[in-house]
Parts: sequence; structure tokens; C-alpha cells
Amino acid sequence: MAMLHPTNEWHALQDTFYRKHRLYQMQWSELDLSKFRIAASSFGGPIALVRDERQLLEAGAMPVLDTAIHVYSASGHVIGRIEYEGPHIAGLCWTSSEDEQLLCVQEDGNVRVFSLSGREPVSFSLGVEAKEKGIIDCRFWDQGLVAMTSEFRLIYIADINEPKPRMLANPGISEPPHCWAVVPPQVTLSRHVEVLMAVGQTILAVDAAGMQDQLLEQGPYACISISPNGRLAALCSSAGRVQVVSIDFQRSFSELDRSNADTAEQQEMLVPLDMAWCGSDAVLANFGTEAVLVGPFGDSLSFVYDAPVHLVQELDGVRIFNASIHEFVSRVGEDSRHVFQIGSTAPAALLYDASDGLLHAHSARADEIVRSIGDEMAAAVDTCIAAAGAEPVVEFQQQLLRAASLGKSFLTTFNGDKLVDMCRSLRIVNNLGAYAVGLPVSLVQFQSLPLEQWVARLLNRNLHRLALQLCTYAEAPADQVYVHWACAKIRASTLDDDALYRVLSDKLQTHSLSSYVDVAEVANRCGYRRLAIRLLQHEPRAASQVPLLISMGQDEAAMDAAVRSGDADLVYFVIFHLFKALSLADFFHAIARTPVAARLFEKYCMETGSPVLEDYYFQDDAFAESARLIIIDNLQQDDAARLLANLKVALKILHNDKTAVRETRAMETQIKLVEIQRQLDHNRDSSTPVESFVGLTLNQTISRCLREGNYTRANKLRGDFNVPEVRYYWIKLRALVQRRDWSELARLASARKSPIGYRPFVDECVAALQFQEAARYIPKCDQRERAMLFLRIGFFREAAEAAMLSRDVDALRQIHDAAREPTLQHEIAQQIERLVSS
Repeated sequence: MAMLHPTNEWHALQDTFYRKHRLYQMQWSELDLSKFRIAASSFGGPIALVRDERQLLEAGAMPVLDTAIHVYSASGHVIGRIEYEGPHIAGLCWTSSEDEQLLCVQEDGNVRVFSLSGREPVSFSLGVEAKEKGIIDCRFWDQGLVAMTSEFRLIYIADINEPKPRMLANPGISEPPHCWAVVPPQVTLSRHVEVLMAVGQTILAVDAAGMQDQLLEQGPYACISISPNGRLAALCSSAGRVQVVSIDFQRSFSELDRSNADTAEQQEMLVPLDMAWCGSDAVLANFGTEAVLVGPFGDSLSFVYDAPVHLVQELDGVRIFNASIHEFVSRVGEDSRHVFQIGSTAPAALLYDASDGLLHAHSARADEIVRSIGDEMAAAVDTCIAAAGAEPVVEFQQQLLRAASLGKSFLTTFNGDKLVDMCRSLRIVNNLGAYAVGLPVSLVQFQSLPLEQWVARLLNRNLHRLALQLCTYAEAPADQVYVHWACAKIRASTLDDDALYRVLSDKLQTHSLSSYVDVAEVANRCGYRRLAIRLLQHEPRAASQVPLLISMGQDEAAMDAAVRSGDADLVYFVIFHLFKALSLADFFHAIARTPVAARLFEKYCMETGSPVLEDYYFQDDAFAESARLIIIDNLQQDDAARLLANLKVALKILHNDKTAVRETRAMETQIKLVEIQRQLDHNRDSSTPVESFVGLTLNQTISRCLREGNYTRANKLRGDFNVPEVRYYWIKLRALVQRRDWSELARLASARKSPIGYRPFVDECVAALQFQEAARYIPKCDQRERAMLFLRIGFFREAAEAAMLSRDVDALRQIHDAAREPTLQHEIAQQIERLVSS
């Protein structure tokens, strides 16, 4: 059977064409859609049917009389069934998210969110006023909703993922509006939701700030629809007069008058059931069995059906469906008109004709037509590619792509990626639109959403093989496909944990998942605890693995995973969970089994000063750590008596630990030192305020005794604590220099041979700017150092003599350059010459 020309589906509206293309012959079992409340999703999404409780139905007359929500694909195939029990539904709508969530707003103000992905339904409330007054109607947009109470107040949710009910301004009406519509926040100037309400002869604009009367006189209005870009509004009066006006109601762009009704039945048909925008410049009004497309200048097209239809507004058109058919109305693009319009002589039309007709007939004129296109060949190829993307019929897509391929062969330079990408995209779109899938989307719609969302929509329908093929074909990651398949397998399985693990591992081992957490979570929720634990062993991210293990009660496994990760924050997460979940004794036993956790717990308690650490050490018989904790707590202790008492308590604790011999001795020594320091403080003159000895180290205590002239006590401390001679010399040297006791320093240097040498004496005196004192000890230093030491303190003649004795020419030259006395410089120069010549 020969295919009809594409223009057979075109309908002229002044100088614009609109295409009405048949998508499906509906597959559902001849349902009477008038008995149902219907919610259809955009982007070719599912159709939800729920029995209209406002109508009385004859028992047994309908195949569906229960209260469940039945979900169908756009082709009429059953997708699923959502069990619903509760108050009557005031509003029903699908979101545009990848989960394809169904919002059910109940009359009691509760909102229930159902998902095709298999997630548990969630719910939230619209607030106290909604619960008390009740909800009578709702309007929706992509991710939000506005609900009307029985007192005609408006409550809105800006984002259903973070539901925060807020009130709009009081419209001040006492009876329900004739109709109302929502202007989504993303298309308003204020970036806040606005509501248009038809009241009396006018329209009220309501937002959170206030209400404004538009002062119209052509009402009452029975239907309002807002354009996708938010710039226009379509109004239909109760008399059947359709207008398209600007959103501020200041300008009118088109008008259609259908008010010539004679009978009551005709009068009833004047008011559309709803309206949907076909793009941004034409609006489609649904009058039941007739759909009227109103163009930009008031012209119209009428489409008549044998049963009432329903409209679904899409990004680039409108879907129309009833019990038997499903069609799509969209504007014909310029590229399609250039190729297919009757009489077109555009280069793309010539290229298409040459490819479609003449080339298949092996006519020589095909080459003549192609070459006549000349320099416009690149534009013709691009037009054919674009027209293929807009064409809904597969055969015409193929012909257009063949024409583009033919034209490409006549171009010396052409980027073929555009043609390849179009072929790939159209193949995906055509597979999505198949009857068994039921996702009738255009190329524009497909390209407006990321590929991951289309994969998710296939997974919502459990079309795992097709989703995997789509990922493979588009060279995209397939993790979400395997995860969804595994979750669906677990939910539907009747096998035991081991058998189900073998089934999953056979499939998942061929594709290494980046995360097993979602699968393990579903397994745990379905009662497969051992399966969930085994799956989590493959999880590479400990940050995702640990929280789930904790929720499953696998505290020990969670701690092991946190420690293996090397993430201290993750270990602390498990520690704090155990601290809250267990008794104190059980908590101490739990962390004691893991040394890393125990050390981190100790560190945290040390930094925060938590008293729990003392109980932990006591229960664990950690005597040395308990004593150390007492010492740390008393580091800043000013009261010497209290400090001494606490140190003795620490010593008593250390005596219980037979392995802490060195710590015990050190503690005894420290107590002895504190007692001596207290005695030193007591022997001081109390009238003179001085710093206390308590808190000083042994070296500092000896040094202070020396600085205060208490040489006897310093020597006794040296003997009592067996201070090494070298260390004592250093302490005494520095203390005497600070005290400026040069005679005692001289006695120290001459009493016996210094164990630290005499260079430190020189250095300390120089640091104290006592050059004359330093000169006294330079002769005691090594012969090779004397010249430079004298030079350091400015004793040039002595430096020259020392350098001469050591025959150091380099030192003599440095002294010659540093000296300022000419006589000395001359003598040094002679010495240098004599040493060099010899």
C-alpha cells in the first residue's frame, strides 16, 4: 500500500500549517472515559484513571469499579495499579520528574505522592487550614501545586520535594470562581506563583503579596489557559467567545466567536472542557467531541471526533486522546515546509526529489538536479536532516536521511556528526514510541530532557532490556539499569537469600556497579537481611555502606567498614551512633574491640574535656591512662596543695599497674619535686611578689634558684635528682649570665675543667653583650677558634695575634679587612706577606 504524502496530515491556518498525526489506536478495553477522572503526563508519559466518585455507576456495568488508580501507557497498555484508600481526591496530576510521580491531593488537605519506580508512597500535609476547611480544587505545574479551600483561600507548594505550604493573599470572594489557572513561578516577573481567578465579569490576579482586579467587562469567563512562556492567556467566555490576550490583559491578539447557539445543548457546547497551548502562538480548545485550534489571527481549525477527547499540553504541541485513538497536533516547521510543500523549489526539496524519485528510477536527470543545487548543497543537506527530525513517519525519516546522505557525497567538506547524531536520536525516539513502550515523544521533547530521564522512564515500566540497549546505543553508563533490575528482581522473588544472591551475582558480575547500596537497601526492606549484607560487601564507597549497615543493626560490620576506609569522620559517625544506641558499659566494650575507634574516642574526649573518658579508663583497667588523665587535668592547677593531692592519687592508681614501673618512678619523682617547690615558695619573703616555683620543671627550678642566688639549694637539687654534670653546667652558666654574677661565673670556669668546654661561656657572654667578660674565656678555647672569637667581639689586635700563632692566613685577611686602624692593618699585611712567602 502506497504511503500518503506528508502534506495529507497538514492543515492550513492562514500562512501556517499544523500537522495532526495519528499516534496509536488505543489498546485499552473500550473504557468509557467519561466515568473516570483522568491525569495524563507530558512527554508521552502515563495516563492515570481513577473512578469519578461524583458519578453514580451501575454495578457490574464497568470493568473497573474499585477505588484503585489504574495506570496506562499512552498507547493504552496497562502499566500498573496503585492501591488507594482514603478521602476523596480533590486533584490528580503527574510531575515531570524522572520518577513520574503521581500527586493525589485529598479533600482533607493531605497530599500523597505515588511513584512508578516502586518507591514507597510519601505524603505531606497542606497545613492546618487545609485540614480544617477542606480542599475543593487544585491546579498544578511541573513541581508545584495550588490548592483551593472551601473558603476559597489559596495554598501553594513551590516544590513538592521540599513541601512547605504557604498562603497566597486572600482573594476576598464568597463563592467559587467560574474558573482559575496558575501562572508558574518560572515564567512570572516576580518569580513567584500567581493565580488568575475568573470572578463575575472580571479576572483577579492573586499572588503572595496581594490581589489585583484586572477590571475586565467581557466575562464571565469559563476557561483560562496560560501559554508555556507565560506571556499570553487564552480566555473563553461562557458565551463561547475565545480570546488570546497578553498576560497583563492590556492587548488582544486573536479572537474566535462561537456564540451563535440556538438550543440549550448547543449553548452547553460553547464552553470548552479545557484548553491547551500548541506551542506559544496557538491554543487548542476542547469542546468534548470537537477540538478547535485557534491561530494567532483568529482563524481556526476544527477536528471532530466520535467520542469526547482529552488534551495533554506538550512542549511543541498537544496530544489528543479518547477511548479509541491518540493523536498529536503540532506546528509544521519551516524545514518540513521547504521539503514537502507542494510546488516548493527550495534546494532541500530538489535534493529530496532527486533522491526519492529519480535516483531510484536510475534517471540521469537525478545528477542534473543535484548539480543544479550548486553552492546551496550544504544548506539543503542541513534542511533535510532537520526535516527528518520533525517528521513523525519512519519511512519519510529514512527518505530524508537518504537525501541528506546523497547531498553530503557532493560536498568536499562536511561534518557528518550532525547526520549520525540525527540517525541515532531518531532511532531512539522511534523505539520509545513503539506500541509496547508507549512513549510517543517528538525529537524536540526527547532532546529537552537528559538521556538518564528517558532510561528511568523505561525502567519505571520494567523495560530493562530496552533500557540497556538504549544505554549501549547511546554509549551511556548502564548502572541505573542494573540497579533497577536487581531491585525489581528482589521485590518479585520467592527465593531464599543464597539462591537470590547467586541469581543477582551472575548478572551483576558481568557489569561492575559503582554502588550496591540501593540494591542492598531494597533487599533489607524486603526481608533479605543476609542478602543485603553480602551485597554491601561489594560496595566500594564506605560513606554509603556504613549508614545502611547501621540501619540494619550490623554495628560491628559498620565499624570495620569505617576503619578500613581510613575516614576518621566515618569512624566518629559509628562511634556517636553506638554511644546513643548502647548503654555506657556496652559502648565501652564495643569500641575497645577496635583499637582505632578507641584511640579516636580518647582523642575526642581529650579535646572536648568529656568526663566519659575517666569512666572508660576505669572500666578498661587502664591505670596508666587514668593517671595520665589526672596529670593532664592538673597541668594548669595553681593550688600547690591540691596539685600534690591529685598527683598522689595518680601515684596510687599507678601502683595497681605492675607494668607501669617507669611511670610510677616518674610520678614519685614529680611528687618529690612539687614538695621541694612548695618548700621553696614557703621560705621566700612573702612581702615581695614573685612567681611560684610550683609548676616549673626540674631544670627551671634549678635555674631559678641560681638566678636568685640560692646556690646551695641548686647544688642540693642537683644531687637529690642526679642531674648530669653537663646539663647542670649549662643551666648554671645561663643562670649566672642572666644574674650578671661574673665573679661566680669566673669561679665556675676556673674551678675545674669545664665538661662543656669554654666556647659556651664566650657565646653566652656575647649574647648578653658582655664583650669584656667574653674576652676572659677566649684564651681557654681551642687555638683554632680564638682568632675568630676575638674578631667577633671587635678585639682586632688580639685576633691578629691569635691568627699569627695559628698561622691562619685566611683569618688574618678577614681581620685586615675588618680593622680600621692603619698601623694594625700594615702590621697584619706584613704578617700575611711573611706567611705567604715562607
